[in-house]
Amino acid sequence: MNPTAVFIITYLYDILLLLVVVIGAVRYKRLSTPFRMLTIAAISSLILNILENIFVALYRTNAPIFHLRAIIEYIFYALPYYYLFTSPTTKKIIVFSIVILIPFSIINALFFQPFHKVFPTYVNLPTLGLLVGFSLLLFKQMLHYPSKTPILKQGVFWFNTAIMFYSTTMFLNIGLSNVYINNTALYILVFYLWYSIVYIFTILVGIALLTDKEEINKTNAV
Repeated sequence: MNPTAVFIITYLYDILLLLVVVIGAVRYKRLSTPFRMLTIAAISSLILNILENIFVALYRTNAPIFHLRAIIEYIFYALPYYYLFTSPTTKKIIVFSIVILIPFSIINALFFQPFHKVFPTYVNLPTLGLLVGFSLLLFKQMLHYPSKTPILKQGVFWFNTAIMFYSTTMFLNIGLSNVYINNTALYILVFYLWYSIVYIFTILVGIALLTDKEEINKTNAV
């Protein structure tokens, strides 16, 4: 894999992520609670990216940071749904999933997929599946209780689209990475696919933060 290409791709992604963080920070007081959580998610992703670079430079692996990323990003992507849904059942499912997955991610990192050398697919796959489920429920809710605001001006639409896109495509990408881990040529394609996914996802999150208006995010129960 071309080191220069890798550096440029990762560097530009960090710049894009920083831009999204700035958008969230500037608009923070005007954002509704779900999108404040989304801003915190972007900040945590930027910090984790920096830590990844440090770990790669010092220890030649970023697997420990991926273990942190798996659970931290799930928490901050699931919490906006907690505030967007008003159904007590849906809220309980979100809280229950977080409570269960935090200790599971720790156990997984210690015993099943060692944090110092193996990536946390046992955590990634169920969390991505849960996010797909939340996204589908929210789209259903939006159809049942349409807003008067045009859909492309609704931050919740862009957020939900971002999560649906990220969760489905990253699920596929993780599956491919496990299959082609020993095939260098195909693994390089998986690497580029991974960054294509996070680039598009980050852009969609930025649009969500730009279009969010607290008054139009009052959603009804599923």
